[in-house]
Amino acid sequence: MASRVATGERQATLRAERAGERIDPRFHRAILKIALELKKPNAPSYDEIVRATIRTMRLDGSAFRRYLGENGARNMSLLLATARTI
Repeated sequence: MASRVATGERQATLRAERAGERIDPRFHRAILKIALELKKPNAPSYDEIVRATIRTMRLDGSAFRRYLGENGARNMSLLLATARTI
């Protein structure tokens, strides 16, 4: 499963580079961090986890949320799949 996730993330990066927009590589780590947090028992809500991740990783909040929004369903399924397999 990990290679499938990595391949999907790499494809998203390539699409963004072709479109002239560079994706911050920390976004991929942030998605993994969110997945790990979602897996914890008594995890806070998805929105709370995203806010905390943006704050602790010092990400550009609007760019990260736009990235999640543009790739929303795909990223959410990757998050949930990652959380279930870890």
